[in-house]
Amino acid sequence: MTKEQIKEFTLKTSQANHSGLILILVDIDKIYMQDAIDAYEADDKVNYAKYVNLAKRAHNELMSTMNPADPMGKKVLNVLRYIYARLVASQVKGKPQDIDRCIAMLETLEPGFEKLHELDTEGPVMQNTHRVYAGLTYGKGVLNESIEGTDYTRRGFKV
Repeated sequence: MTKEQIKEFTLKTSQANHSGLILILVDIDKIYMQDAIDAYEADDKVNYAKYVNLAKRAHNELMSTMNPADPMGKKVLNVLRYIYARLVASQVKGKPQDIDRCIAMLETLEPGFEKLHELDTEGPVMQNTHRVYAGLTYGKGVLNESIEGTDYTRRGFKV
């Protein structure tokens, strides 16, 4: 994952609601899986192990968002468990075990998560974050983002 992608996900996370966070986790999971495949193809075993582990961690978070009591959530959770098993097998064997197929499976689930996100009307999960406005200032060939205010006294934990 590049620094630009990390910065983008950080911004998205600060503004997302619960269903938006699920979409972010799916994207992060797919990126780490692809990074693991790329590292394996480059014969970089250290980064391969690192990216498979990061994909497992992101995927575990994704699985924790599913509701096993809901019939549809249970079906989705079964697919996610299969993907997790493939990640564990990839870690143990030291080579990708259907990781490209797992990415395709996540891409198949993604439209459903996007539809749920469209129906979700709740506000952002994170409170006391700065509002970000895109397009208020322009750079050459770039869309700049402005952050509203810098009052740090209202952020963090209150005792």
